Amino acid sequence: MNKDQSYGGLIFAVSAIVFVLYLIFLTDPVLRTYAIDIPVVLGVLGILGITGWIGWTMLTTPPPAPLEAEPSTTSAGTESSDSKPEKKH
Repeated sequence: MNKDQSYGGLIFAVSAIVFVLYLIFLTDPVLRTYAIDIPVVLGVLGILGITGWIGWTMLTTPPPAPLEAEPSTTSAGTESSDSKPEKKH
């Protein structure tokens, strides 16, 4: 068995143990409150933590550099080639 299969077996075993313990907690009236409340609180805190991290990353990340150079102001004010030529003095 390679390393990945060992980790997979360990994850499966821990998951099966937690599954059985969770069912036991749900059947006990005293522990039922904890079996429901703790995962809900952890889930909400986890989601809020992830959204906070995304917001912080967006806030502190500098904007990306433009892909193309910005057009210069001199080229924007030129006229087309079919306009009147300028008079020379």
